[in-house]
Amino acid sequence: MKNLNWLLHAISLAAIIFLFVQNRSLKNSSETKVDATQTPNSVNSASSIAYFRSDTLLSQLGFFKKSEEDMKKKKDRIVNELKAKENNLKSEFERLQASAQNLTRKELEAGQEKLANMERDLLQRRERLDTEFTDEMAEFNEKLHQKVTSYLNELNADKKYNFIFSVERGGNIYYSDPASDITDLMVKGLNEKYSK
Repeated sequence: MKNLNWLLHAISLAAIIFLFVQNRSLKNSSETKVDATQTPNSVNSASSIAYFRSDTLLSQLGFFKKSEEDMKKKKDRIVNELKAKENNLKSEFERLQASAQNLTRKELEAGQEKLANMERDLLQRRERLDTEFTDEMAEFNEKLHQKVTSYLNELNADKKYNFIFSVERGGNIYYSDPASDITDLMVKGLNEKYSK
């Protein structure tokens, strides 16, 4: 019985040594295969990274500045239109309030109904204009994003960069190597492409 235990231990030890040797040889052969298949863009090569400063980029793009001016004018028109409607509502309220003592009950109710309709129209118009403006801003931002992305795809047609980041003041990137900054290149290229 004692010899049987020693025999089982010896077999187990031999099996463990055999598995250890097999595992080591498999590991070595897989490392050789990985090294043989690596390309210049593989994990061991350095990744090329570039960035652009989005606030600087936007402040220097001609088509963005023009669109921004157009959107500001539109917003100002909306604000002025709504302010005029509010002033009309206020004037009508003050007129009704001033003449309330001289009006019949029917005239007073008609005046109150008119005020309620004016207020409802004002709220509906404000909501409609806000929705239209928000939709236009979203569409503008989407077009801007598409233009920048399209240009970056053209700029990186040679696959020079693995990553291109947008950096902005107050963002999460606190240091960036100025040699990787492509902002000026993008400003020049985007202005040439879209300011025609």
